[in-house]
Amino acid sequence: MSDDKIKQLCLMDIDKILHSYGKTLKDHPSIPLATEVNSSLLIERVIREELNFNRYELKKNALDMSAIATLEQKHAFDNIVTALYCDERVFSLCMVMGYWKNISLKPYVC
Repeated sequence: MSDDKIKQLCLMDIDKILHSYGKTLKDHPSIPLATEVNSSLLIERVIREELNFNRYELKKNALDMSAIATLEQKHAFDNIVTALYCDERVFSLCMVMGYWKNISLKPYVC
């Protein structure tokens, strides 16, 4: 990856962080703006981020979340994971008022 592409990725990351605080790179004239934003650069970045993960940390986070989840949350999580793993198109979700409703994924499948 060229230095210019790395610079553009860094500027996009800085801009993303600034946006979370309600600011932009334009608010800081001493910092250059990201000038090149093409799809191949973003795709490379997404692929890099997807491949750069720590399996041990993900497993630990999942176990920690599972330990504090309610029975309803565990049931919903298990249904979603099973539906995705088994490629089912319908699974149950716990609604806000405590009602269970079947949600079909068919309209959203490409």
